[in-house]
Amino acid sequence: MKCPRCKGRMFAEKFYDFVRSFDAWKCTCCGELLDSTILANRARNSNTFIG
Repeated sequence: MKCPRCKGRMFAEKFYDFVRSFDAWKCTCCGELLDSTILANRARNSNTFIG
């Protein structure tokens, strides 16, 4: 997978918090982190105008 920010290489990583664990993609170059929640929020908010 390529990073949408810098086009670098992304790898799958498992993250843990106090309640659950989740899988996400992390960029090796810029550190961009993408999971299903982030992608859903970006898709929902992409139609709004800020400014």
